Amino acid sequence: MSLTYDALTHYPTRPARKGEALAPRKAGAQAEPGLRRRFDVLAVGLAFLFALLAWAKPGIVVSLLPRMAEVYASIGLPVNLRGLAFEHVAARLEEADKGRFLTIEGLLRNISRKKLDVPRLRLVLSDGMGNPVYSWTASSGIGALPPGETAPFRARLAAPPSEARKITVDLVTE
Repeated sequence: MSLTYDALTHYPTRPARKGEALAPRKAGAQAEPGLRRRFDVLAVGLAFLFALLAWAKPGIVVSLLPRMAEVYASIGLPVNLRGLAFEHVAARLEEADKGRFLTIEGLLRNISRKKLDVPRLRLVLSDGMGNPVYSWTASSGIGALPPGETAPFRARLAAPPSEARKITVDLVTE
């Protein structure tokens, strides 16, 4: 034997209370004004927090979003994530008994707060139009560099290309 009954008869609907929705909201319906306002305040707060972080800690922002490095550089605030900076880089051509040599010298400074291992140097010679004509890597001759310290580096190239006009020195990324 089965028992059937009409649910509406046994459980009549009660009147809606103040602030309670009468029927389920349809897709695309507007949210309540209070909820929308809270969302707007949250969005503005997050935007403000990101702007504050971008201003106070650009290194963190660039480590999370590497393309932001270009934005910082364009407004005159370059961000150095490696912690090593080149200083007083100079190049000179030398004539010797065995031919011509290009010597590049400078200083490498540790601008971080920890001791850093110094990677190899990448040197690129470019022509007057900025096109690379020759590149090579060289040992920096520096093992590890304590915080705030500087160390000299030197790289030498025998018989450099005559069309070379510009030298770029960088660190090899590992």
